Amino acid sequence: MNVESTPTTKGHLLIIDDEPELREVLVALLEDVTSEISQAANGIEAIELLKQKKFHAVLSDEKMPKKSGLDVLKWMREHGINTPFIMHTGYGQKDIVREAQKYGAQAFIDKPWDEKTLIRTVQDALNRGMQQDKP
Repeated sequence: MNVESTPTTKGHLLIIDDEPELREVLVALLEDVTSEISQAANGIEAIELLKQKKFHAVLSDEKMPKKSGLDVLKWMREHGINTPFIMHTGYGQKDIVREAQKYGAQAFIDKPWDEKTLIRTVQDALNRGMQQDKP
């Protein structure tokens, strides 16, 4: 999907999902609204990336082997990383949503998602994350 935009910095997004095909779909949908996209196949890879780089937003699946999206969110908050966090899940479990809200998740998107809603939600998170960089 091509979104008309000016060539300005649009933030660095981290996509975490254990399904490679879904990560590629997300990259294709979101590449025009962000200046850089990094990918992780699970929560452990994501935490390693979060230790090395600054991201303006994180889009994460909830159910993954090794560490879940909620595990990544908890780790981020415990380490003082307040990057906007969006969780997408096909399970829609209320207890997970409540727990993620407790840790400051910005948004929840149920699979299958509406493309426009997904793009708008990620843009909002990136903008919020970039605002955190300003003095």
